[in-house]
Amino acid sequence: YQLVGVVYVTKNAVLTIEPGTVIRGDDKTCGTLVITNGAKIMAEGLETDPIIFTSNKEIADRKPGDWGGIIVLGKAPINTIGGVHTLPFDLEPMLNHYGGQDAEDNSGILKYVRIEYSGRKLSAAKELNGLSLAEKKKKTVLSNIQISFSNDDSFECYGGDLNMNNLVSYRTTD
Repeated sequence: YQLVGVVYVTKNAVLTIEPGTVIRGDDKTCGTLVITNGAKIMAEGLETDPIIFTSNKEIADRKPGDWGGIIVLGKAPINTIGGVHTLPFDLEPMLNHYGGQDAEDNSGILKYVRIEYSGRKLSAAKELNGLSLAEKKKKTVLSNIQISFSNDDSFECYGGDLNMNNLVSYRTTD
C-alpha cells in the first residue's frame, strides 16, 4: 500500500492492518497517516511478521524525512484551557484536535510495528515525528515498536496517560 498526501482515518472508523503489511509513505506528497479524534488503528503485527511503514523510494535512495509518519489524536481529558488542543503540523483544521471528555478513550493497537525514514521537516520550527501521540489513555496498546532513521523524534507524546513498552529508537536526528 502507498500513503499519498495526508490520509485521515475519521468519524469513528477503524483502520485494520494485517500482520506483514508494508505501507510506503510517498516522498513527493509527504505521505502521512493521521488517526483522528475518535477513530482507531488496529495494527497488530507478529514478532515474526511485523507491520512496516517505510519510504516509497528504492532501498538505496531512502533517507530520514522521506515521508511524514503516523499521528494518533485522542479524546481523553487534557490539562489545558478548554480541554482541547491542536498540533503544529498544518493538518486539516477541522480534524486537527485532541483532548475531550472521554476518560476511557482507546485509539487501538500498534504492536510489532516498524516505522522507517519518516519525520519530514515542514519548516525550521515544525517537524513531523516517526510516531506522534496526542493524548492517549492506557487502553491504547503501544508495544514492540521500532522507529529507525526518523528525521526528528522517533516518539513524541503530547500529554496523556500512556502505557508503552518495548520501544526502539534507532539512528534518529533528534
